[in-house]
Amino acid sequence: METGTIAITGASGFLGQRLVAHFHARGWEVRALVREPAAFASRIEGVRAYRCDLPDALDDAGIDGADALVHAAYATRATSLEEARRVNEEGTRRVLKAARAASVPRFVFLSSLSAHEGARSYYGRSKLALERTLDPERDLVLRLGLVLAREGDGLFRRLVDAVARARFVPVFEGGRQILQTLHEADCCAAVERALAKDLTGRLAVAEPEGLTYRELLLAIAARLGRPCTLVPLPMAPALALLRATELLRIPLPITRENLLGLRALRFVPTAADLGRLGITARPAGTSLDELLGAALSS
Repeated sequence: METGTIAITGASGFLGQRLVAHFHARGWEVRALVREPAAFASRIEGVRAYRCDLPDALDDAGIDGADALVHAAYATRATSLEEARRVNEEGTRRVLKAARAASVPRFVFLSSLSAHEGARSYYGRSKLALERTLDPERDLVLRLGLVLAREGDGLFRRLVDAVARARFVPVFEGGRQILQTLHEADCCAAVERALAKDLTGRLAVAEPEGLTYRELLLAIAARLGRPCTLVPLPMAPALALLRATELLRIPLPITRENLLGLRALRFVPTAADLGRLGITARPAGTSLDELLGAALSS
């Protein structure tokens, strides 16, 4: 499948908006499934928007006749665990049911390397549970690494902002956790190649080697030209503090969910899956040079 009609949930979100622009630029008919179609309609000429406010509302017209559906919608900042489960779990089941009813040939679920048996965060556990609702013979799960992007409100940009603003940046358990990153363009290319090759099952998509959390922070600081002193903090008190700040609704660059995910990170071999896709994933250093180079030269 080189081109066709693609429906993308969460089309106004961090990953969704990048996929919309990517596929539209390559000649696909893109249907953006978003909470507020009227607000989205003027973003990209030629992209039609349909209502998708999960799990309560889903305009089936956005799915009918589609050649592929990419499920990128996921609420990471729900007001409660109950609301997160309702939106993410019930919402995903509704999207999958609608895709099946419309006989959409390809269903792609954007998951995460955080989804594994040892996951401690709700994010990782829920992604794993949702993966298991899919049919590996007909559906595709893409487990993505930490997506690095020039703009947006993802974890990477929040880390960049923290390093840019603060002289001292905390690390946990020595900052030894291995992060495998994924440039935003490589993320979009992975979805495109998976559809072109009609792949199913589950693929891990991220740079093959990775770097530690500590190394990532120092690499960001170097490219921003900022001094950065890493301050070791014990994990348990940090988790308790983050829980308290979240109850008080005090915004911080990292959430308790982020920290639980960081604690459970494990290295995942990706070279074979990248080979199946026929793509390479930029190493973190190259991605940082491209995404933060402008900040360094300004």
